[in-house]
Amino acid sequence: MRRTIATLALLSAAGCQSQQFMPVQLQGDPLSISSLAGMWVGEYWGAAAGRGGSLTFTLRSGSDSLYGDVTMVDPAGQAIRAADTPDAHRTHMGASQQLRIDFVAVHADSVRGTLEPYVAPDCQCIVSTTFVGQMRGSEMKGTFATSNAGRVRAEGTWEMHRK
Repeated sequence: MRRTIATLALLSAAGCQSQQFMPVQLQGDPLSISSLAGMWVGEYWGAAAGRGGSLTFTLRSGSDSLYGDVTMVDPAGQAIRAADTPDAHRTHMGASQQLRIDFVAVHADSVRGTLEPYVAPDCQCIVSTTFVGQMRGSEMKGTFATSNAGRVRAEGTWEMHRK
């Protein structure tokens, strides 16, 4: 499963180069922000739901805005879709399974953020995902929690590597 997800991450990263729709302005001090410069690829996996996928983001040196997305892979083959309408989603993402990274804050070696809301296939309800992590050189690792109306529905881990 991880090899498949890693392959999807690389494909997604290649596709993101031509489909960078909406940047996310980072929050944090200039030194912390500059430590994220580069292209990052990785994967995430949820413990209970078995859902996983690829993560990518790019931050140009000297910039405070990144382009990033998450591509979800549901183990049951159910479609993952953003909470907004398909037409609205196409204005900021290139594929229906890609979710925009909505918010990222960085302070020293800590990073936290959120994804755009999406419809979870297991409950057909709108969920929100928050993530936190630590950066160590060219690696980032952390955890995420997906919730609906304040109730945690899924948790998992993620990791990324600078290319």
